[in-house]
Amino acid sequence: MITVICGEDNIASRNYFHLLKQNFQKKDVLVKELLAAEVFDIDKWISSSLGLFNDKIVFFSEDLNKKVSKRNSSQYEKITKISGDKNIELIVWESCMSRDIKIKTIALVKEFKPSKNIFKLLDSLAPGNKKNFLIILGELLNKDNEFFIFQMIVKHIKTLILIKEGVNQPKLQSWQLAKLKQQAGQWKIENLILFYQSLYKIEVGLKTSTSPFSVGKSLGILACYFL
Repeated sequence: MITVICGEDNIASRNYFHLLKQNFQKKDVLVKELLAAEVFDIDKWISSSLGLFNDKIVFFSEDLNKKVSKRNSSQYEKITKISGDKNIELIVWESCMSRDIKIKTIALVKEFKPSKNIFKLLDSLAPGNKKNFLIILGELLNKDNEFFIFQMIVKHIKTLILIKEGVNQPKLQSWQLAKLKQQAGQWKIENLILFYQSLYKIEVGLKTSTSPFSVGKSLGILACYFL
C-alpha cells in the first residue's frame, strides 16, 4: 500500500507527513526512512529491518515521483507490486500537486490545497486596494502559514510580471489568464518589479534572520507603499 502526501500547501503537507511518522513511533511501530531510489528494493529492507520486538514496519520516503518512470517497465512493476501488497505500508511526501503524481492511479493520494482565502488575498494585490489586502492578510496570517503565504505572494507577483511582459503562460487556463491580465493591467511594470525585488530582499532577511520585522509586518509595509 502506498500513500502519497502532496499539494501546493507544502507546509501543511509536510507537517502532516511528520505527524504520521511521530504517531507510528508512539505506537512502537518500526519506522524506516528510505531514499527514493531505495524504494524499488523495499523487500530487502523489510527482511533486514524487522526484529524480535517489531511485527510491523512503515516506510517513509520523499520525492519518489522524480525517480518513477513509466517507461521503465521493471521499475513500474515493482511500484505496482508495492501498492498492491497489504503487508507493505509506504508513505511518500511529494512537493508537487496531485495532477503531477505519476503513480496516482495505484496509490492513495492526500492533497493539501491552499485555503480559498489565500486566493482572495492574491486577487486583492492591486494598487488602491491596500485596505482590503490588509484585512484579508490579518484574518489569514498565523505562525504556521506565514512563510507559505509569503511564497504564494512571491509566485503571484512573478506571474503578473511575466504576463505584463507578454511571456506565454501555457499552464494557465483561459479564465485564469484573463483574470491575471486584468490584474496585471492595474499595475505599472516598474512597480511590479520593485515589489518583486522588495519581496526578494525580505526573503533573504527572513532566511538569514537579519530582518527586524515579521512576515506580516514586512508585507504590511509593502502594502502601504505599493498598494
